[in-house]
Amino acid sequence: MVIDVFDDERQGVFWIVGMGLVVRHATTLRPGAVYAGQSIPSLCGVSMKVPQPTPSGRMPNSKPITDKCPECSREATEANFVETTWDF
Repeated sequence: MVIDVFDDERQGVFWIVGMGLVVRHATTLRPGAVYAGQSIPSLCGVSMKVPQPTPSGRMPNSKPITDKCPECSREATEANFVETTWDF
């Protein structure tokens, strides 16, 4: 059986800053599909806790954090993931 995969059907990763962390890590789990405080795995194996949502009208504390985990970056590049930066 042959399955055609188009370029726009690549799997995505989400760059998030877990609670207590100072760099972004990539995860394949959709941030909106997990609850605040839940631990989720990153591509590099770090377990991250999903932060609480930011109240409406405020800027998320993670917004100014742009540094990305080098191991997650390498994994995302090698797998040709579509990348999205996500702030809570």
